[in-house]
Amino acid sequence: MRVIVVGSANLDTTVRLHRHPGPGETVLAEGEATGAGGKGLNQAVAAARAGARTRFVGAVGDDDAGRRLDEVLRGEGVDARLARSERPTGSAFVMVAEGGENAIVVVPGANGDVDALSGRFSTAEQGDVVLAQLEVPIEVVREAFRAAKEQGATTVLNAAPSRALPADVFALIDILVVNEHECLDLAGAADALLEDAAAVLASRVPTLVVTLGAEGALVRDAAGERRVPAFAVTAVDSTAAGDTFCGALASRLVLGDELTAAVEFGSAAAALSVQRSGASSSAPRLPEIEELLAARKP
Repeated sequence: MRVIVVGSANLDTTVRLHRHPGPGETVLAEGEATGAGGKGLNQAVAAARAGARTRFVGAVGDDDAGRRLDEVLRGEGVDARLARSERPTGSAFVMVAEGGENAIVVVPGANGDVDALSGRFSTAEQGDVVLAQLEVPIEVVREAFRAAKEQGATTVLNAAPSRALPADVFALIDILVVNEHECLDLAGAADALLEDAAAVLASRVPTLVVTLGAEGALVRDAAGERRVPAFAVTAVDSTAAGDTFCGALASRLVLGDELTAAVEFGSAAAALSVQRSGASSSAPRLPEIEELLAARKP
C-alpha cells in the first residue's frame, strides 16, 4: 500500500527578512536560498521520510529546475512520475520574517500540465491513500479522486490554496484537511466562528481535519468532534508545515492507524519541521517523529 501524491512541484527561492514589507515598501533581505518545494512535492517527501512507500504524480519543465526536482524526489526514495511540459518548471518566492511567518508567491508554470499524466491515476489500488492539493487544476483532482474511489483507495484533499470546490469534487473526498483560514473561506463563512464553519464542511465530507497551528487540530467525523493538542516548539520557518502534516498524516493512514493517532503523528512531524528552514528539506524522518511522540507520553 502506498501514498500517491498528485500535485505541484516548484523550485523555491527563499529570502529571510526582519519583517514583511508593506505595500510599496522595499526591505533588505538577510539571506537567500533555493530548494525543492511545491505543496505536492513537499507532501510526497514528508510521507516518504515518515516511512511510507510513496509515489508522486506531477509535471515539470524540460529545464534544469525540473531535473533538479526529479533528482530530489528520487533521492528521497519517491517513485516520481513526472510529465515534461513545454512550460517552465513551477517556481515559488518565499519571504520568511522573524518568528517564522511566511508570505509566498507561486508561479504555476508546468504544474498546469499535470493532466498530461491522467492515465496513470488509475494505478491506485485498494488500501492506497491518494493525496492532492489545489496548486494543480481542479480537473486533475477530480480525475485522480474518481479513479482512486473506483479502486477502493482513500482520498485526502488538502484544500490549499483555498478555492471554491464543485459539489462533485466534495463528493469524492474521504478526508478534507484545511487550516483555519481555508476552513472559513471554503465554508463561505469568513465572519463566522470556526466551529460553525467546521460544521458546514463536516456536513459535506465524511472526515474533516482543521489544523490550528499552536492550538493543535480539530477533528470531526462519524465519531464526533475532538481536539488534538499541538507540540510546544519555537518556530523558525513555517514554510511547508502544513504540507509536512499532510504527508505524515497520509503515511500513517496507509499503515492503518486510527485517525486521531494519525493526526497526532502529523502534528509531531509539523512541529519538527517549523524548527528548521526550508520547504521539503524541513520534513523530519520517522525516528525523529517517534522520539517526539514518545516524549509526550506520561
